[in-house]
Amino acid sequence: MMRFMQEKRIYLDWAAATPLLPEAKVAMLPFLEGDFGNASAIHQEGQVARRAVENARDGVARVLQVRPEFITFTSGGTEANNLAILGSLEAMCEGKASASTTCEGKASAEMEVITTRIEHPSVMNTMSALKRRGVVVKYVDVDEEGVVELAHLRELLSEKTVLFSVAYANSEIGVVQKLHGIKKVLREAEETYGTKIMFHLDAAQAPLWLNCQFGSTGADVMVLDAGKFCGPKGVGVLVRSRRVELVAAAFGGGQEAGLRPGTENVAGIVGAAVALEVAQSDWCERAKRARSVRDGGIKGLLETIPNAILNGPTGEDRLANNINISILGFDTEYAAVWLDSKGFAVSTKSACSGAGGGESTVVKATSADAARAASTLRFTIGPGTTNEDLHALVTALMAHCALMRGLTH
Repeated sequence: MMRFMQEKRIYLDWAAATPLLPEAKVAMLPFLEGDFGNASAIHQEGQVARRAVENARDGVARVLQVRPEFITFTSGGTEANNLAILGSLEAMCEGKASASTTCEGKASAEMEVITTRIEHPSVMNTMSALKRRGVVVKYVDVDEEGVVELAHLRELLSEKTVLFSVAYANSEIGVVQKLHGIKKVLREAEETYGTKIMFHLDAAQAPLWLNCQFGSTGADVMVLDAGKFCGPKGVGVLVRSRRVELVAAAFGGGQEAGLRPGTENVAGIVGAAVALEVAQSDWCERAKRARSVRDGGIKGLLETIPNAILNGPTGEDRLANNINISILGFDTEYAAVWLDSKGFAVSTKSACSGAGGGESTVVKATSADAARAASTLRFTIGPGTTNEDLHALVTALMAHCALMRGLTH
């Protein structure tokens, strides 16, 4: 079980960043000090670094149950999502991995991709880039809890569809998608149209709380971010099946089998491999404990905070550590700042959506309510978060709400 020293502050933003696992730090230290060689160099120092990278790749492959050659290390989840989407479509354009069974290259205008309107900015903004290149981007509906509407997905799929992209667990409202149902619909469409449809899964939020063995997800390409599972920030993991060919989205040297140029972050890669092994070794028990604490927190918030509404799923489809509420009529951006001053680290939406005000596009898409989307608070707990921590949060938030009501009357 992961253990961290108790701090005076109560940290409730695990979806944005996680503390570095002590075991990962220990594994990283040699490569931050004496073993500093470049993994592409042929001398002894370089070969020590190379062995470390490849041993880490082997370790990640064992955890995810894939072949090591199908693991690519990047600078984070954002780069990995970009490489997965842009790289696979570019390969289709070049005829290396065409959506058609004839393996002929396809023009951008002949391609259609499908995603949802609740994805992380690293996916949404990549879709915007594809639109500028002439690719048709379609958005499948999600229900009020954020679950993909499979019937609508069937309607959107066509002989031109080459890729479907979705998050395993949404970073804001915590909805966990029904992957097997999605996979079934995609494969039925492949049989109907005689095509390949790449299933891209953004699993950045998953490793601490969900099973990430690659075969169990049904995905063709999956992305992880070490900074979300107690590994070092600045390391991403892209895992793919043999169905997927990629073309580099950046240019430089031949590192990572030519897919991700640039000197490898040896220490980060080593730390990420250790953290992933620990994260996946007891994810089920960790999730069970967190779910109990989370449910108590949700109950307390909804019972004591006036006008509080839970965003996202109410049942098993919710990530074990996620709480997201709207407090109608309140400036929750200010509430987050006020709570910070009282020792609580919380957020209003995905950190990658940017600081400052503005509505949650995720809550807007699921609720169709601008007021609800503009008044969100996200609390994401960790393995060490206690019932007492969330009780203290509820008490503090009650005090803030009472103060705000007093000022407006």
